[in-house]
Amino acid sequence: MSSISENVDDSLSMLPEDILARILSLMPTKYAVQTSILSKRWRYTWTFVTNLDFDYTRRHTFNENILITFEDGNEKNFTKFVDRVLKFCKTSHLKLFRLHISNKMVQGSSLSNWIDNVLKLNVRELDICVIQSELPSSVFTCKTLTDLRLELCACDYYRWELPSTIYLPCLKTLDIVGCNNPLVIHGCCPVLESLSLEVSCNDEENFILNIPTLKRLKLICRSGYSNVNNKIILRVPKLEYLFVDGVLRSLFEMEDMPSLVVASIACWQSISDFPWADILNKLRGVQNLSIENVSLIFL
Repeated sequence: MSSISENVDDSLSMLPEDILARILSLMPTKYAVQTSILSKRWRYTWTFVTNLDFDYTRRHTFNENILITFEDGNEKNFTKFVDRVLKFCKTSHLKLFRLHISNKMVQGSSLSNWIDNVLKLNVRELDICVIQSELPSSVFTCKTLTDLRLELCACDYYRWELPSTIYLPCLKTLDIVGCNNPLVIHGCCPVLESLSLEVSCNDEENFILNIPTLKRLKLICRSGYSNVNNKIILRVPKLEYLFVDGVLRSLFEMEDMPSLVVASIACWQSISDFPWADILNKLRGVQNLSIENVSLIFL
């Protein structure tokens, strides 16, 4: 049995360094680093990975999408581990940096330093989910980012704000959760094709989305206790995929979307006089239309 294991290890060790780095890039970083103990050949292979994936979270037993804040006394060890990985990382072009933390004791200064460091590595995809009210301003002017997902302070139900200065010239995919001012992205992402965000249905001002390049849109409609119902106005002529979820109180205005192929409305509440007929009429040219979990809340 040991000879078989040695043969397998030898076969892997004979692969070129870049192939091994690609293999290690497919796994969480803590496991990639652990391969350094296999042999001298593997000691520094992990330093060439192009994906860095750090997950220090706890999730709800019945819903893995819900993060749970916690303290376990291992914050210093986690911080030292991330510091060490970034210190020895030898790649000059990072494909993905994923950082998910629901531990309340990880310092904001450490988070900022980590993000600043990966931006210097020309990172293309950034996935950040942390208990933090703001990120380094350099995130929002990064010239190499193509994919960006941000979820800040989600565990404490605190809505964060995007900075006033944003310009992401290469960004094609944007997913923002819990943001209080998502519309500041207008004109800041000239090649944006895919967008996912939350919309408040209780704002007094209308929510106007005007992004000519957009092809995929996911809107999560949130509603509080206010009786104010605004309009959601979509000006996205190249849209191909539309997904709407949540509490539907707002009135929808959709300008011509001749390229729309798929539309899905998965709401769990709507006002009693919600204009379903009007929405369906505007979507009548779509090839694939689905409506799920529709129920009424009478006001």
